Amino acid sequence: MIDLHTHTTASDGTLSFEQLVAEAKRAGLKAIAVTDHDNVESAKKITGKEPIEAIPGVELSVFDHTLGYEDIHVLGLFIDPKHKNLNSKLAALTRQREEQKREMVKKLNELGYAITFEEVKALATWGVGRPHVARLLVKKYPEEFHTVHDAFEKLLGNGKPAYVIRQNGFGLEEAISLIRGAGGISVLAHPLLYKYDPDKLIPDFKRLGGMAMETYYDYATNAPRRGNELSDMGALHEKARSLAVKYRLLESGGSDFHGEGKKQRLGVFSVPDEILQAIKEARVKAL
Repeated sequence: MIDLHTHTTASDGTLSFEQLVAEAKRAGLKAIAVTDHDNVESAKKITGKEPIEAIPGVELSVFDHTLGYEDIHVLGLFIDPKHKNLNSKLAALTRQREEQKREMVKKLNELGYAITFEEVKALATWGVGRPHVARLLVKKYPEEFHTVHDAFEKLLGNGKPAYVIRQNGFGLEEAISLIRGAGGISVLAHPLLYKYDPDKLIPDFKRLGGMAMETYYDYATNAPRRGNELSDMGALHEKARSLAVKYRLLESGGSDFHGEGKKQRLGVFSVPDEILQAIKEARVKAL
């Protein structure tokens, strides 16, 4: 079994790259993809000598104001993490993300929460994300926030009092083009998680050069607030598979593992190896 969607401390995960690989090995996984949010620093550490197959990847955030998509995620698998153009674009986006988080801290201050951006940044190894803000709230206000999820539900989630929409991000076509330019395969992450009609989003993704979509994804663990239950998983998987067949996209999937403070567990939700083999074959043909 494999897991093609994981995170490390390079973005909003809690395990280092080395810890992630060790944990995946203990869980019995054959391969993992390291797909940090808008960051490739952990992917750069892959040497090919790891005890399991480690695939360099990235998860790009899409805010496409032309097509009307906000916060769509596109995974890049088998990218060159040292690709110059990709790294330049990610560095610019990191600066933009920091400005957004500064604005969120200002809103929290106005709401009476005594935190600083410097405190938030101290929790981040590389880029600053909303989970870092949430962890600081849990640390400083444990009587109000027991978990990161609590902070998102009350303050930090989309549309909540301290949320600040990102004005800058990759367009959908730009994200797919960046991944292709870095030698990777683009994958639409968790397609049934968004508020958008999949019969519009998925064709747009395919039309712009997207090659795969996650048909295996743990919606019950990652999005319980949306009413997803374990009993729904089979139906969600079959719906995603039918969409992949309909639009002739490859299948992919993973746990969206982040580490401590999250319910995902490596090896509990995993993906058959033949999915990875099909992606590898398609990549060879595309090169």
